[in-house]
Amino acid sequence: MASKVVTEQRVETSTGVVNGHMHFPRHAGGKLAEQPHPLRSLGASHAVRIGCLFGLMFALILWRIYWTPTPLPISSAPTLFSEERALRHVNMLAGEIGERQVSTPALDLSAHFLLQTGQHLVQQAEGRNDLLVQVRQEQVSGGVLMALLGLDLANIYQNLTNIVLTITPKAHQTVPAVLVNGHFDSAIGSPGASDCASPVGVMLEAARVFIASPDIKLAGPIIFLFNGAEETLSQAAHGFMAHDRQSSQVGAFINLESTGPGGPDILFQASGGWTTEVYAKAAPHARGQVFGQDLMDAQIIPADTDYRMFSYKYYGSLPGVDIAFLLDSSAYHTHNDSPDRIRPGTVQAMGDNMVAVIPAFAQYLSEAAANNLPPASPATSDSVYFDILGLWMISYRASTARWLHSSVLPLVLLAPPPGVERGPMAKMAAICVLSMLCCLATPAAVGGLRAFISGQQLVWFSNHLAGAFIYMPAALMGGLLPFHLAHRRGVSIATQVAGSCLFNAILAVILTVVGGKVAYSHFSWAAAAYISLWIVPKVDSPTGLSAALACAVVPATSVLTGILLLATHLMEKMSMTGAPPGPLIWGPDAIMGALFGAGTFVYAGYVMPWLAHCLKRPFKRTMRALLFISVISAVAASLTLDTYTPQTPKRLFLQHMIRVAANGEQESLYAAASSDATPVDVVLKGMNLTSAQQDGREWLAMYPMHDMIRGKVFEAPPADKELFPTPPTVHLLSRDSSGGTDRLHLELRLPRPGVGVVNVTGPLHAWSFTDQLPRPVSKRGVAQHVARYGGNVGTETWPFWLDVQCEETVTVSIAASFLTKTAAIESFTQQMPDWTAHSATTTFQSSWTF
Repeated sequence: MASKVVTEQRVETSTGVVNGHMHFPRHAGGKLAEQPHPLRSLGASHAVRIGCLFGLMFALILWRIYWTPTPLPISSAPTLFSEERALRHVNMLAGEIGERQVSTPALDLSAHFLLQTGQHLVQQAEGRNDLLVQVRQEQVSGGVLMALLGLDLANIYQNLTNIVLTITPKAHQTVPAVLVNGHFDSAIGSPGASDCASPVGVMLEAARVFIASPDIKLAGPIIFLFNGAEETLSQAAHGFMAHDRQSSQVGAFINLESTGPGGPDILFQASGGWTTEVYAKAAPHARGQVFGQDLMDAQIIPADTDYRMFSYKYYGSLPGVDIAFLLDSSAYHTHNDSPDRIRPGTVQAMGDNMVAVIPAFAQYLSEAAANNLPPASPATSDSVYFDILGLWMISYRASTARWLHSSVLPLVLLAPPPGVERGPMAKMAAICVLSMLCCLATPAAVGGLRAFISGQQLVWFSNHLAGAFIYMPAALMGGLLPFHLAHRRGVSIATQVAGSCLFNAILAVILTVVGGKVAYSHFSWAAAAYISLWIVPKVDSPTGLSAALACAVVPATSVLTGILLLATHLMEKMSMTGAPPGPLIWGPDAIMGALFGAGTFVYAGYVMPWLAHCLKRPFKRTMRALLFISVISAVAASLTLDTYTPQTPKRLFLQHMIRVAANGEQESLYAAASSDATPVDVVLKGMNLTSAQQDGREWLAMYPMHDMIRGKVFEAPPADKELFPTPPTVHLLSRDSSGGTDRLHLELRLPRPGVGVVNVTGPLHAWSFTDQLPRPVSKRGVAQHVARYGGNVGTETWPFWLDVQCEETVTVSIAASFLTKTAAIESFTQQMPDWTAHSATTTFQSSWTF
């Protein structure tokens, strides 16, 4: 009995801090005593309260992401932007004309339609004495040295088509112009309604509004560039910048793009700090997420736009913005990208924004010119931007971000919140690191194991809700566990929250130093934690929890929009991110789990200390429940869901490939490949095909994306002689020798216009494609230099020269692709299941040694 009294007295002794070290009461036996926790009043009901608040914010933000303005009909006033009027142009390009690729007659028909529409706008403007409206067609040829996916290449082109429509206020003809760009070609196998006929429709309707609205006073010229070759790595946009007579008059650009017909239009890349500020103020439905800029700058996503040809951060010379429809990317670059898939209201939203933003850009350039200010300065070339609920867009310069994002760290170190010691706070920051790692690792393990055991990859591709149920409970489980362990050791809520504040403050500084603009999210959480610890002295109380939740509203709403958009986009784009090696086919599922974990931690990491405390008593049951939800969801999805459906198809790349030997003999083959974790064998199962030998060059025509896909090769019938009477050839026209160097004058001759790759192997000193050679790719110790080419009608011959060392030999390998389909490839594509989407070409491969 005496022993019991002593024990109770020791239990009641409070935790103390002596010489900076935490001391906990112990039983006489030396074990930690059961502590009556200071947050006894915060039970599971408060966890429900936290869940309800964050769940409501989640639902609100999801609703706002998919909100669109009411589409205006064709009968609307001519001074208003009408989605229905814009969609008439979309229906003509993507519905009537259909697929529009470089080298095809359909692209010429599209250019003719745009030229006629522009001429009609010129006629409409005849009553405007204050405007000069002109339209013209131009053909561009040239080349640019590029880097993509870590590989250098020369990107060369001939006879590409641009349509240029200019609206110039006669009173402001010398002001730098605003360039508005959109491309009218489409990807192979796609009618391209959203990518990019809908932005083209927006541009045409916006131009019509400017002409029909005397109240819109343009402060400078507007150049609408309808370029005819973006899908061939932005060749036509480069042609405009390099060769057009008006390119030197441009002061800023707005690039319009799409990665899916689901909207909304998101500003995701920008250069020139003022561009995002003007956009944020002018656009009535301004949406922007700097998450996208960090990903594009890091080249994590294998994608690119014409932005790089215009922006002075890359190959151009201008400040500007990149805006794209983002969602429903499962239709992007497939036959499903049709006019009827465009979500109502999305075109209206982009159109409303452009009608307001384009004049605002012109006004800024006019004022900058009047004050002799440059349109952009490298010192202020970046900005941080994000929107809150699609209602407000925040934008500030990188110079402001550097001190703002770093401001919390010295505060929390020099002036810790009341009752918080620096030592325990630093230890808690380490616990936050562990929580983050567990939050990533747990769902990654669940996803990887599910794919490995079931043999079914990307099961959530056709059902994103299934992915949320598989990954999010596991992420919460992993994130909560370290905080629960800290709670069991008696670490106070104040110290835990202060540790979270310190962790986010440090991460914000690190990201700021390396140029990560997403540092704003961690700064906002650090600031919220720091403020909440100061405004309520007693943190461990319902009032303290209320203060913490109130401080969380702004960071949560600003961060979650980007997280949801990014997560949805990446799930939809996972079918295009590359096929991993056979043993690692479970990798994309694990990566998606880690991404879900990262998003969960960024969004909910702030409240995890409170959740862990409120769930103290039912913690084990909670952990079992979360694990149960993840495992059951994974099993149910594997058993009941189809990874691909006709609406969310698997992407295939098909070729009728003809290998031409040095003696002229031809070997005819089928090549089939995919760009995701599901092997192409799943599609070809049951087909009567005879395998053939691969030589590693099957997908050279897709350089530099050739290493992202994996497939099989099969025997095929010969190519149609009437379509391809002769194969592509390379001819030596002449040879000049000077100073130990031979200049070989060569000519590539094609049976019809097309696109493809020229790969030069050997000791090359220079070539005519670009001023400098691309960085060579080494294969078996031999240097290779690669050029991609593309051209329209009249580009059946490509003359070029190579400078090589005297008495040395070089090999010129070509992979020439044509969109004219042989009977063999037509038959092959017809065998594909309806849950696939394919791009099919006829490709000739040959090598020539000189």
